[in-house]
Amino acid sequence: MSAFDWIVAGIVVLSMIYISFVLTVAQWLTAVRKGQAVTLLPARKGGNWPLWTQIALLIVGIALCIPLFYYGWVPLIPISTNTDRILDIIGLVVYLAGLMFTLWARRTLGKYWGLSTSLNVKLLDDHQIIQNGPYAFVRHPMYFGAWTFMFGLLLLYPTWTILILLVSMLASFSGRARREEAALAERFGDAWVEYQKRTKLIIPFIY
Repeated sequence: MSAFDWIVAGIVVLSMIYISFVLTVAQWLTAVRKGQAVTLLPARKGGNWPLWTQIALLIVGIALCIPLFYYGWVPLIPISTNTDRILDIIGLVVYLAGLMFTLWARRTLGKYWGLSTSLNVKLLDDHQIIQNGPYAFVRHPMYFGAWTFMFGLLLLYPTWTILILLVSMLASFSGRARREEAALAERFGDAWVEYQKRTKLIIPFIY
C-alpha cells in the first residue's frame, strides 16, 4: 500500500468508528436507558427488555457482518492501476462530502435525533419539525448523506462487500424514511403536510 492508501484507510476507519459507535451506538444506548429511543427488541408484557439484551443483540449483529467482510471483500471487476487511483481520489471526495453532510444534518437535528428500526419509530414528547440547515430542503438528509458516503466507499473499495452494504442501506433507509414520514404526519398533521410540499424526501432537489 502507498502512503496515500494508508492515509485514506485511516480517514475511513476513524470516521466510521466515530459515526457508527460514538455518534450512533453510544448515544442510542444512552437514549434507550432514558426510555427515549426505540429498542431492537419489541416490548414485552413486563416492559422493555433489559439493556444488556439490546447490547448482546447489537454484538451478534456486528458479528454476523464478519463473514460478509471476509468472504465478500472481492473486487467487482478488474481495474487498472491508473483508473484505480482516479477512483480513489473521486471516492475520497464523495465519501468526505457525504460524511460532512451527515454530520451537518445530525448536528442540526440535535436532541430530536432518534434511531428508528424496521418496525418502530419513536418521537419525543416535545418533538418539533426541524426546518433549518439541510432540513430546509430535504426531510431525511442523514439518509442521503449515508448513501453518499457509502457510494464514495464503493469507489474507494469496489468490492462485493461494499456493494451489498450500499444496496442494503438504500432499501433499509427508504423504508425507514416512509415509516418516519407516517409517524411525523400523524403527530403534526397539516404542519407536516405543508413542510412536505416545499421539501424533498431524501435526495435534495430531486426526490
